[in-house]
Amino acid sequence: MANVRKTIELDVVMNNNEKSDQFGKYYGRVHAVEALNLRGLVDHIMSHGTPYTRDMVTGIVIRLRDCMVEFLSEGTPIKIDGLGTFKLTLENSKNGAETADDWNVQENAEALHIRFIPEGEKLDRLTSKAFLGQCELEKKYLVTYTTVTKDGKTYRKPQYTPFTQGTEVPTP
Repeated sequence: MANVRKTIELDVVMNNNEKSDQFGKYYGRVHAVEALNLRGLVDHIMSHGTPYTRDMVTGIVIRLRDCMVEFLSEGTPIKIDGLGTFKLTLENSKNGAETADDWNVQENAEALHIRFIPEGEKLDRLTSKAFLGQCELEKKYLVTYTTVTKDGKTYRKPQYTPFTQGTEVPTP
């Protein structure tokens, strides 16, 4: 892993859930940016100088994805040294079953999730707290929401205000 400290932009958002005991409090979250697609990832890999052609790198990444899906669908975790482990977890219904015999897939299995567990080796330090120490965090935007109705549907539209010393913060 490179030793370059990158700046991660943070949004500050008010909890607007009136049922929450944390209503009106502010929380930080990582500012959402567009996900890097396959072409962008391949271009980035190519920019590091590789003897492989663009088609070869693309093929390797696609094959990796296909094999990961294959192994995960069989319940086999995948460990990529220096990165971490991908594994499946089962989301159960909230109520559970009274007995083991009562538990069944149709009523109790809600979803399968692919989970990622970062590598904890000292040299890689991808665990949550160690990774935090490798990054610069910058409070960048205050996010507020307006309610918008379009085609009969109502949704919340985020508005991003760059943070400065004088940024006016709304109250609940």
